[in-house]
Amino acid sequence: MNSFNKCALFLLLAVTVSDVRANVSAGAAVSSFDVYSCGFSTASSSSYRNFGLLAQPACGTSASANYKNYAGFIPAFVLILDVVVSFMDESPASGEWQDTTDVTCCITVETSEGNPVSGVKYRIASEGSDEAEFSAWQSDAVIERTYSGSKVRFQAAIPNAALHSFAEGQDNFVQWRAKNSGGVEAFSGKYRVRVRANDAPGVAILQPDEKSGVASERLFVEAQLTDAYWGIDGNSVIIKLDDANDANVALVTSAAKPEIYSADSGRVSYTYDGTPLVPGATYKLTVSATDKNGKDSSSVLTFRLLGGAISDILPYPSPFDPKKQSIAIRYVLRKDSGVSINVYDMSGRLVKAVIENQNRKAGTCEDAWTGQNYSGEILANGVYFCEIVANDDEGEHRRYSPLAIFGK
Repeated sequence: MNSFNKCALFLLLAVTVSDVRANVSAGAAVSSFDVYSCGFSTASSSSYRNFGLLAQPACGTSASANYKNYAGFIPAFVLILDVVVSFMDESPASGEWQDTTDVTCCITVETSEGNPVSGVKYRIASEGSDEAEFSAWQSDAVIERTYSGSKVRFQAAIPNAALHSFAEGQDNFVQWRAKNSGGVEAFSGKYRVRVRANDAPGVAILQPDEKSGVASERLFVEAQLTDAYWGIDGNSVIIKLDDANDANVALVTSAAKPEIYSADSGRVSYTYDGTPLVPGATYKLTVSATDKNGKDSSSVLTFRLLGGAISDILPYPSPFDPKKQSIAIRYVLRKDSGVSINVYDMSGRLVKAVIENQNRKAGTCEDAWTGQNYSGEILANGVYFCEIVANDDEGEHRRYSPLAIFGK
């Protein structure tokens, strides 16, 4: 090489070095990463380029989808090594609602040929995407599928061994972190995971009636269970009966007595057959159940065991107009009985036997009277008395209640 050519090459190298240093130190429209101070920053671009000169290695991290690391080996030249880490095909998709907090999250990581993925970690948050909400990085993700030496799909089961878990709602996030054999480390975006709220089962006690009380010592319990999505765990139903002092009287479970719960109808049915309940005493009944996702619910009511053989007589409506309607005579029996219902006028004269020695079951009963006498004539306006006679194994019992007729 002659002297002129040597001078030309020297000038070319000098200009090149000057341009490279100027571009690198200024960020060169690539990112805000400062290679000279080895500072860490986040690039908002889809790829991240990092330049390094001799004795000054590239360093840093990026929240971008791609990460490129360039290392310079001589001051005069920048040697480009195309080392890329990409994240794709994340699941579940942010628009999908999950039915449980047990969620399997997946991500596909792709890197440059010859630079296979050497490690993958993830972290999660259940109360928003702020940095302070995220758990520590977890390393228990496993390979779901290997597409090639440079493309691998990973999955992580949440909750994991460290018991980090998602919560119901849409404030859950997962973020991935991958590193390849070229030493490049990259971060994925923060992916949202939505979990559908798991409502507790519905428990409605149908019997006994909290207002009217219980007439029979043979308490009958009936309840309706509902669960819109998961369904009721058939072994989880519990019926608990306590006295007024919270001392337990009975405890029955569907695990021990499967017949108390019907999965087809969702109905709970149970007849108490223990020590006779005390007439006039107050009791507390609790029915509880758990759905198949572990959420439980219960319903509680208090009731009074009626002291007399006949109670809570209620003729309604009163007064009534026999030309328009009948009157219903409702009453409660403590035991199965033969029942007679008689109506008397104010002078004590029997005007109508509504029923005579008809069998009625213990509990709430109801019979109707048209307001007519034995001749089929509508009685005059006024006040009358209803007599209920019940015959059971203890003998004959009588109760009275007034009623009124008012017609036009």
